Amino acid sequence: MLTTDRHVWFVKGVPTSDFPSLEAQLTEIALNTAVQRVSPALRWEAVADEWHLIGFDYVDGRHADLGPGSADLRTVAHLLKRARSCRPPVGYEVPSLVARYRPHLRPGDAEALAGTALLHTDTNPHNLLITEQRGYLVDWAMPALGPSWVDPAQTAVRLMDAGRTPAEARAWLSQFPDWEGAPWVARERFIEVVCRQATAAIGDLASHIHETFRSLLPPPDVF
Repeated sequence: MLTTDRHVWFVKGVPTSDFPSLEAQLTEIALNTAVQRVSPALRWEAVADEWHLIGFDYVDGRHADLGPGSADLRTVAHLLKRARSCRPPVGYEVPSLVARYRPHLRPGDAEALAGTALLHTDTNPHNLLITEQRGYLVDWAMPALGPSWVDPAQTAVRLMDAGRTPAEARAWLSQFPDWEGAPWVARERFIEVVCRQATAAIGDLASHIHETFRSLLPPPDVF
C-alpha cells in the first residue's frame, strides 16, 4: 500500500529481468479496462531501478473466508456472476483454455473445454477481496477463454479446500445455471483434464486435487 497526500494505491512490482512475472503484470494491464466491473482500476504504470510497477485503486478489504460458517459465499457467488458480463478487451488475444491444457487433452476434450467466456482461472481466497459493500476479483494474470462455468467450478473446489463438504460445495455450485446446464460429458472431461495436468505436474501429490475435482459431480447413487 502506497499512501500519498492525495491517494492510496495498491502497488505491485516485479524485476524487469523476471520475464514470466513481467508478462503476468503486462497481462493485468491489458485486461484491466475489461474487468473493472469486478476488479480495482489500474491507474498507472512505471519502470524504476529495473522494477516494473503498477498502481491500482486501493481496496480496504480482506481475503474471502470460504470455510464453514462464513457468510462470504453469497458475496463470492454474486461476484462471479458479475464477472460473467466481462468481455475480452478489443485488440488483445486472450489464450484459450484448450491451449493451456493441450498437452493433456485426449480426443473429444478440446470440444468440451472450448468457449468464449473470459475466465480468471485462479479464484483462490487471496484473489477474492471482501469489503462491507461488495467483493472484488483481483490478480487477472492467468486469464483464459473457455466455458463460463469453469471459474465457479474451480471456486467450489476451493470451498472443499477450506473445509466445506463435497455436498455443500455442489449445493453452492448449483446456483450457477451455466454449470447446471452444461453437458455432463463436458464437465466430466474438464475434471479429468485437470486431474491429468495435476498428475503430470506433481505426481502422487495430486491425489487431493483428483478427489476434490471429481467431487464436483455427484456420485452415481445420488440419481
